[in-house]
Amino acid sequence: MVRRQARDGSQERRFSVTILAVQYLEPGPHLVTLTPGEVRAKLRAALAQLPISLVLLGWQVPQPLLDVCREEAARTGARLFRWQPLLTGDGTFMPRPEWRAIGLSGEPAPGFHNMPEFTFACPNQPAVREAVRAHLQQVIKDNHYAGFFLDRIRYPSPAADPARWLACFCPACHRAAAEMDFDLAAAHRHIKRLLAEPEQTRSFIHHLLDPAPAEPANPATASLQTFLNFRALSITRFIQAIAAMLRAEGLAVGLDCFSPALTHLVGQDLAELDACAAWTKVMTYAHTLGPAGLPFELLGLANWLVAQRGVAESQAMAWLAQATRLPLPLTRVRLQAEGVSSEALQAEIKRARQSGLKTLLAGLEFVELEGVAQLRPAQIGADLQAVRLAGADGLVLSWDLWAIPLERLRLIQDFFLN
Repeated sequence: MVRRQARDGSQERRFSVTILAVQYLEPGPHLVTLTPGEVRAKLRAALAQLPISLVLLGWQVPQPLLDVCREEAARTGARLFRWQPLLTGDGTFMPRPEWRAIGLSGEPAPGFHNMPEFTFACPNQPAVREAVRAHLQQVIKDNHYAGFFLDRIRYPSPAADPARWLACFCPACHRAAAEMDFDLAAAHRHIKRLLAEPEQTRSFIHHLLDPAPAEPANPATASLQTFLNFRALSITRFIQAIAAMLRAEGLAVGLDCFSPALTHLVGQDLAELDACAAWTKVMTYAHTLGPAGLPFELLGLANWLVAQRGVAESQAMAWLAQATRLPLPLTRVRLQAEGVSSEALQAEIKRARQSGLKTLLAGLEFVELEGVAQLRPAQIGADLQAVRLAGADGLVLSWDLWAIPLERLRLIQDFFLN
């Protein structure tokens, strides 16, 4: 239980989460228009309203803005973390074209809207590992942070077209697989053969989403499962090395991971990754039509099933509900308009807890963006209740405090006030 003295000093306020974090100053052209005074005022207002213990600061923040954020965090005892993407560009570190993850089609997997910040490099490439380490060592020299919040620690999501963008099959992955006695070329052939058989589509989707599918195995699905496990191991080993380097510098480590229903899709093993970190945020974005959002990723798969595999919409939605073990809307229109329910959100947080996360932070979207996230007070309240009932250790206000109205912070405050 977190306690904070009320502004009038008369009583203590009690909140039902142990850790409250905010992501602040996500990169964008707006950053150069902000003044230190504006940035300080917004953060100070948030720190006055909520018992924020972690400030997760973006990776392209100009020095004057970084300075005021560090001062405000220190004034209240909040810890300042660098919010750092690893396998995508961050403005200073830009992955080379030859480092990109290669999909089933043999082509580099595209980033979301071809944006560099969503275009992924492969962690099995030695040049990638060395470049990331060298870049982080340079950032560490700035010595502004208590820790690093590691984002983009995954393979690109193939949801829009798994038959093309399931990755990675680059030469470095072939070499890494061979060292584990795994024939990646044979797995590639098996997966392509699996996709060539329409009657295997349901099994393909189940294995793609569920690390322990009830579907009976055959040589093709066994190869798919081994490939998916190989990807997860590749990501885990990469993060283990980075986390060890950061801890050796006296820095804490937090992780940004997909919601449990989607982790297998992008090569994340929550339990293994969590061992690398002090805490793990799961992106339980129930209403986001953008990367990592549950409705966004599931809609991508549903659209692929209907448009490219000829599956009836009702069947496609039923398959996704079975594979994710979530109560999903019955149609794509409803999934797009409503997102997933607070009941599904609660189930996801419970599943994250059951995976063994030692300190679990639930990430909820609080930013309203046209075409991306439409939020309502009643829905926010239901989602906050789901976080409490599911037993999360904390809450991360996502994505960017700068764009969250103070009235919405008061809603969070009122909800967690006992």
